[in-house]
Amino acid sequence: MKKYLFLLLGLMVLLILGCSGGSDSTSSSLPDIVVNSLADLANPASGTVTLRSALASAQTGQTIVFDDSLDGETLELSIIGEDHSILKGEVMGMRIEPSGWVSYLVGYLDRDYGKSALYARKNVSIDASDLPSGITLEWTGGDANPARVLAVYGDLTLINVSITGGRIKAEDISTGDPDDQPWTLARGGAVAVWGRAFLTDCRLYNNHCSGDYDSSRDRGAYGGGIYADILAMKNCVVSGNSIIGAGAAGGGVYSEGGAGLSDTVSRIEGSTISGNKIRSGNTYGGGVFSNGGGIGNLKTLEIVNCTIAQNKVQEPEAGVPPFESGVPDSLMNSGYWRGGGVYMSNGYLKMTACTVAENEVYGKYRINALGKSNMAGGIAATIGNAHAAEEINIAHCILAGNRVIPTVGSPYEEDIFTGSLLYFQSRGFNRIGVVNFDQILVPVGEPNWESLCRKHYPKQGDQDGVDVADVLNLTTGVTHATDILSVGVNEGGPAVLYYAPAGNALNQVPASYSVTSVFAEYAVQGGEDNFLAIFLDRVEDYYGLTGFAVDFTTDFEAFLLTLDSDAAALGNQPYQDPSGNDILTLEDTLWFGPAVTWPKEIYNYPYIHFWHRFDQALEAEGIAGMGQELLGDDQWEDLFTSGPLTENPSIVMKMTQKTISPITPRSPDQTGRARPAGTLADIGAIEIP
Repeated sequence: MKKYLFLLLGLMVLLILGCSGGSDSTSSSLPDIVVNSLADLANPASGTVTLRSALASAQTGQTIVFDDSLDGETLELSIIGEDHSILKGEVMGMRIEPSGWVSYLVGYLDRDYGKSALYARKNVSIDASDLPSGITLEWTGGDANPARVLAVYGDLTLINVSITGGRIKAEDISTGDPDDQPWTLARGGAVAVWGRAFLTDCRLYNNHCSGDYDSSRDRGAYGGGIYADILAMKNCVVSGNSIIGAGAAGGGVYSEGGAGLSDTVSRIEGSTISGNKIRSGNTYGGGVFSNGGGIGNLKTLEIVNCTIAQNKVQEPEAGVPPFESGVPDSLMNSGYWRGGGVYMSNGYLKMTACTVAENEVYGKYRINALGKSNMAGGIAATIGNAHAAEEINIAHCILAGNRVIPTVGSPYEEDIFTGSLLYFQSRGFNRIGVVNFDQILVPVGEPNWESLCRKHYPKQGDQDGVDVADVLNLTTGVTHATDILSVGVNEGGPAVLYYAPAGNALNQVPASYSVTSVFAEYAVQGGEDNFLAIFLDRVEDYYGLTGFAVDFTTDFEAFLLTLDSDAAALGNQPYQDPSGNDILTLEDTLWFGPAVTWPKEIYNYPYIHFWHRFDQALEAEGIAGMGQELLGDDQWEDLFTSGPLTENPSIVMKMTQKTISPITPRSPDQTGRARPAGTLADIGAIEIP
């Protein structure tokens, strides 16, 4: 009997512990640690608590707060707390493919991030919300004694804290072993977090990352302001930060996106990312970089009610300090410069009620054999040799006045560059200057892909071709920071906080509405696949053209004769299908797969060329649809219906409509002002009262 009683008592204890969360349940009841001194001391006198001593003694989840006497003060940090801050980071490799060298993800491993003033390997919470004017953490070592301000291997909560003066520099730690890490990682000029970073009412400004100039994908200098795995940022300002190095990304913000975490969404809300700059041979995202959880992941960065403005992407200069040996010629003559405001590398990007304006991209313009440009404008997605970026999804955004400025040639506006996206989806009421669909993944009719129509634009209330001055008040409607200087566009001037909307961006968004998109695919059931020929004939009839299908086919087949699949061999070597047959006619030109990596397979190049040349031919006929998409939802829905094609019953179409509803204005706006209820709201980050 006693034996069973003991067993029963044991089960009750386990049940109680399980319900209470075990030993972690005590962390929430731990008292706050109150910092009462501005001194930067690890071992202060009894009764004195410094931030450094509080960080060392705090248990995971215990909150560090500040005495009221420190309101509005600056805590000057001068001690490097950790010379070798260990956080996780991606390790990339390179391998040769038939289409050339491609990078691949080895994995996420512990890496040496170099010097940090403050470092913790636990969850950290620093809360200055009780201080009306907050608290500022400043690294005082400057370029002579570089260190980032804070690195956390765990989750970080940061409230009402400003961080400035961070200077993190890649340092040579090579051992001669090629498997060892050769340089420390210059990531997160102000803050580096491998975990979840929750920032509210914070300001990250005047921080800097200096990377190495060796060519390696996994040693880039990332996140001039913040580098984090998962990011949740609300009501923050990230401005006046900068990066230089061989590879640089995220002049203000770098979000890895949740590699190894179950979290699927990083989020930036009600914030400003402005006046940041990156200079590099391979440079992506002057304001924000999203890695979507890394290669092969499908994570989301959501940006809501934010201003992303006057960030700059720029090529390197020879002899840029602190690199005494200067920049290799190879970096001066090639490279990639993309995404002045935002760049996405993997996964999804969702933007609602944002203003992305006056960002700039500089560099040396070039294109490759498939017409892929190495430069791209305000918002840009990657151009992959394989399927990488899923979707850009925008609603109620102002995307205008963003420029690409080649070293040779004339500047041009480019507000959205879709790269090799799977889909571009508008949810309506956007104001866009120029959207470039040139490199979006070409239509594929594969069953269950729904990928013939990729450009779900324009939708209700969308307008493109707008001038930035017609939708933003650039004279009296720009609010600037009083104490943060831009290092990007308008360098040395005050950083932009936000713009007032103007003109036809005012009073536009209904209280509730819906948009419908068309998804199309086809299957070949036992016969030949001559879809491309049928498609050309239907386009000719649809637009009332004369001889378009024959002329295009003749021109395209002549073009196939000029293609050379092997530049090293004498003469032109025709492209061949997977069976080794030459691809010389429209009939030979097919989508061969495989599903994930098909854009990098050389035998798919003629198929890709077909669609690019088709867009050019349609544009030459003066046909551009209702926007800049050429063939979007309306055109695909008019061209085809579900069922077997009359021209070839072996080809069976499937046309599907999908509706997003309800879509409503996102309230409040960036400043905390409520959007109007039951009437029309403004487009962009700011609502005019």
